[in-house]
Amino acid sequence: MAVKSIGVSVPRNDAYEKVTGRALYVADLKIQGMLHAKVLRPEYAHALIKAIDTSEAEKMPGVKKVVTGQGCSIHFGACYKDQQPLAVEKVRHAGDAVAVVVADTERHAEEALKAIKVTYEPLPHATDPLEAIKEGAALVHEKNGEYKVVPGFFPKKGTNIFHHYKLREGDTVKAFSECDAVVEGDFTYPLNAHSQMEPHGCIACWDSADSVRIWASSQAPFIIREMVADMFHIPFANIKVHVGFLGGAFGGKSDVSIEPMVAYVARFVPGVPVRLVLSRKEEFTSGFVGRGLRGKIKLGAKKDGTLHAIEASLYFADGAYADGACNVVQAAGYVATGPYVIPNCAINAIGVYTNTPSVGAFRGYGHPEAHFMAERAMDMLARKLSMTPEALRRKNFLCDGKRNALGQLITKGHGDIHKCLDGVEGVFKETKKPAHDDEFLYGRGIAAFMKTPMMTTNACSGAIVKFCEDGTVNISVSGVEMGQGSQTVLAQIAAETLKIPYENVRMSKTIDTQFSPHEWQTVASISTYRVGNAIIKACNEVIGKIMKAASQVLQLSEEDLVYEGEFIRSRVNVNAEVALPVKKLLLSYVAPDGKAIGEPIMGTGSHILRGMTFPDSETGRGSCAGQWTFGCQGAEVKVSRKTGKVTVTNLVTSIDVGKALNPELARAQMLGGMMMGYGAALSEEIVFDEKGKIKNPNFNTYKIPTMADMPEKYSVVFVETPQEDGPFGARCIAEHPAIAIPPALVNALYDALGVDFHAIPVTPKTILAALEGRN
Repeated sequence: MAVKSIGVSVPRNDAYEKVTGRALYVADLKIQGMLHAKVLRPEYAHALIKAIDTSEAEKMPGVKKVVTGQGCSIHFGACYKDQQPLAVEKVRHAGDAVAVVVADTERHAEEALKAIKVTYEPLPHATDPLEAIKEGAALVHEKNGEYKVVPGFFPKKGTNIFHHYKLREGDTVKAFSECDAVVEGDFTYPLNAHSQMEPHGCIACWDSADSVRIWASSQAPFIIREMVADMFHIPFANIKVHVGFLGGAFGGKSDVSIEPMVAYVARFVPGVPVRLVLSRKEEFTSGFVGRGLRGKIKLGAKKDGTLHAIEASLYFADGAYADGACNVVQAAGYVATGPYVIPNCAINAIGVYTNTPSVGAFRGYGHPEAHFMAERAMDMLARKLSMTPEALRRKNFLCDGKRNALGQLITKGHGDIHKCLDGVEGVFKETKKPAHDDEFLYGRGIAAFMKTPMMTTNACSGAIVKFCEDGTVNISVSGVEMGQGSQTVLAQIAAETLKIPYENVRMSKTIDTQFSPHEWQTVASISTYRVGNAIIKACNEVIGKIMKAASQVLQLSEEDLVYEGEFIRSRVNVNAEVALPVKKLLLSYVAPDGKAIGEPIMGTGSHILRGMTFPDSETGRGSCAGQWTFGCQGAEVKVSRKTGKVTVTNLVTSIDVGKALNPELARAQMLGGMMMGYGAALSEEIVFDEKGKIKNPNFNTYKIPTMADMPEKYSVVFVETPQEDGPFGARCIAEHPAIAIPPALVNALYDALGVDFHAIPVTPKTILAALEGRN
């Protein structure tokens, strides 16, 4: 049967609710009797709590309860149990939660916060990881090394280092002595904000001492369930976590954040729903942030351009709590070599406690930081070798038959990075780079990337497929739709597998942990791959049941029948009248004599990416990456000699997607990711004052790109080398376009200005200073 849904840019199936305002988010929910919570934040980035007086606040109008951390012994975390629902004894960053007021209105709660009196004893603080690891630096956690930590992470007791991942291969000392060209440098990738539209929100209601309902803006409802069960020692089955529409996340809602605190606070007013929605300022100060790298890299090659050795140290300012950052650190270590074959490597990826908001998952998950160093170093090395950046990369690319630093064999099915580079070069050839003139300097830059989904080795997805009697289909999954278009693509996968029109597939819009199939988390760009495969399995189970029933009805073997979506036909006699409508089988077939044949048609499926292992404790190597996606990106810029302003004239992404299931949605993913990379490279940076408080916790001063900043041109090239185990050949692509745009842009700035920038964002002020210095 001809392909109907795959490779077609069908309209989004969640558009109607969103454009009409019918989509409900946590902030829209109104539950009878619901109370509102507001949180008191400290004035200091690091301080002891000497005393808290809530007596006046408790008398304020509308106040039902004031909750502090006093007496709380609960610690939570998926990998590191170093966090408590509210601060106890000390605050570790200026966004910590000191007290929560629960009142009848948000305004009353906000007013009561002002009546809480807290006595602090300020402590020295550090926002920079290199400062935090110095001998004698104030400890963010005195109990670092004593907390409960899952195996595979290595906190260093008596320091602020909570994890040190090491990747080792060969002998770098000897190898560097054999190199003909070596470059090295220090690089900075500052903390960035996710800047998703919808802030974090959560409602919790305890129906009994061991039963709670939670509504959350989250990418991980099943992780919330696990965490709450562990905190309060109650059965998983007694916890009901709802997730509806999500107004963006970019990874910032994949780690458990405010939900444990709201659940803890709601326990003080049993039977009453308590809601907390963070303000935009709190999103900056008290939600998750991303990146925060201070790194060093040394890269060496033989005179023919063959890469021979790399050493890199990546220090991350991971904030006050480690749970969201520990795996980001590790992922950065996995990819610190860039997409190249380098036989000798010594990589150190180090997570550091700092007095800043906690780092969590953020689009790219450690890959952008690592690639910024590697791809800048590649351009620097190419110049030293008198090679073009393209030639140096092409000579060393990971490709079919090569092994990466983890020791994994790369196959053709992982994609074709050479074709990706061809794609960028092809776009560049369409126009000649302008010569510098009196007003502008012009430059072009490229960078390559590889990306793996970071996840637990048993991460799984489930799907439930249920036929209705009219031939339409309901599908329930727990992959969260947060704007990426996954529900549309997953419906296309189901329609293609079931050979029915896309319009006949209805995806569930809400997730409920008591009724929805299990999903580890909606992270790592893997929903299309993992949930898609689960749906295919469920659909094939459904088709099997239909065929079994048809075999009984038609008195033919299943091998003699063919499923065509609308009908079952005979293979042996295609011209016969044997064409059984599938609709007749969906609730069970009723024979002429009234007997029922078959059963209501529904199926389930699940998918786990098999074969992953933990890294070796000594070398850091192993089958730690489930799969890989490769790509190349490019940038063309013109820089004002007078103002230093950078105008991006073209951004290019060339990526091996395996199969573009919905080309327009895939292209939209590319454009969004490219603009996030653009913002990181040219304008975005969380800035702290001398007291460790964020100076720019709003969009007036934290500059994300706007429509006025859009590049003059976008170019997206899809290379399609099918992934053998991907749904219809598709592979993971969502975070990827954000990875290599920063180094591509900064490489383009070198081409324009002849100045190497090692820190982003590169602002007009930076450029003018550099030009002045160069002159």
